[in-house]
Amino acid sequence: MIMYENLNMIECGGVSCYIVKGKNGDVLIDTGREQYRDHIETWLMNYNVKLIILTHGHASQVQNAAYFSKLYNAPIMASPLDMSLVSDSSSRPYYITNPWGHILKKRKDMNMRMHMNSFEPDICVEEGTDLSPYGIDGVIVNLEGHTRGSIGVLCKSSVGYDLYAGDAVANLPFPMFPMTAESPLRAREAIERIIDLAPDRILVSHGKPICCGDRSYKLFIDRS
Repeated sequence: MIMYENLNMIECGGVSCYIVKGKNGDVLIDTGREQYRDHIETWLMNYNVKLIILTHGHASQVQNAAYFSKLYNAPIMASPLDMSLVSDSSSRPYYITNPWGHILKKRKDMNMRMHMNSFEPDICVEEGTDLSPYGIDGVIVNLEGHTRGSIGVLCKSSVGYDLYAGDAVANLPFPMFPMTAESPLRAREAIERIIDLAPDRILVSHGKPICCGDRSYKLFIDRS
């Protein structure tokens, strides 16, 4: 089944983290919430984490970043534009962009009260950052909108090209606009960018992987 073919993912409390197998070791994409740390750490015993990439600065992606970075001696790669969210997750306003956003707002308000271990990225990235020096045949793409520093990881895989998109798109239970956005306009441009990139598979933080040949994805394109 192409959706899960050679895919290394774990879902914890509605948030997915991923491992990309690299030539120099394994890359962890997003780190989950602190309450699921032990579960994620047990899963990571199967891998050799050498790098951590954060798709954006919300607690559900970064709360375990400092811990896993120290545990595995793995540098953190992220956009510097989201570091203010790590030190103060209420520092920037956001807009609810679809009905799911009203449900998510309560969780976001809880996240804003969560303890966060502040950190700075060891490697700051932007559009076009080449990942080959880190053993991955891929590149960083700018997906600003959900947050100012939202990024995606586009890389080759056994199914063609995978895009690890963070919260730039959700799949609950069908592909949709992000539930909240700091800039709805930029978020829509990020969706258009994803469609233009035409990956074979989109790996999201919320929901199942999206196979881009599926009918639901084609309907999503028509609605976008």
